[in-house]
Amino acid sequence: MDSVERTIRMNNLSKELRKYGFAESSQEAIAQAGAIYGANTEEINAEIETVQLTKAQFDEIINKMQRLWMFKNNTDEKICALAEQLVKVTEKLNELIKSLSMIEMNQAVFDKKLAVLKDNVHDSFREETKPTKHTKQTKDHKEHVEESLAEEEVQKKLDKPIDRNGVAPADVSIEKIFYCGNKK
Repeated sequence: MDSVERTIRMNNLSKELRKYGFAESSQEAIAQAGAIYGANTEEINAEIETVQLTKAQFDEIINKMQRLWMFKNNTDEKICALAEQLVKVTEKLNELIKSLSMIEMNQAVFDKKLAVLKDNVHDSFREETKPTKHTKQTKDHKEHVEESLAEEEVQKKLDKPIDRNGVAPADVSIEKIFYCGNKK
């Protein structure tokens, strides 16, 4: 108990010494108070150094805690910002997915309509190529014209003289030599 009371008295005296300017630092004030009360100043100085080291370590820990707290706050803010951006990106992706599905549906409808149009074009082309009564008459007329042209060409060839005497085949045709009825 004696040491506790002495420590309390020395502490109070050191405060008074600092208060009235007899000591410039706490360590110096405690050393002066220890000298007054007859305490072992070396032992007190060793305890003061231990306490001061502990206080320095305590200050360092507090400083680290403050930095960690600031880091945590900054990290929380960044996480919130990233979460908001992630939500926005997710919403945009959902919109793009909806747009793509609409495009795919429109493409499917377009493909079906295109297939129907192609079938219609092929059907109409087939109908045009089918011979109808009118096209048959036109075809017969073309064939008749072609036959008459071919006959005229044959006739022209026959009218030309082909032998060295200048006799044309028309001059010696069988129809002229043998009469077989009405001539046209």
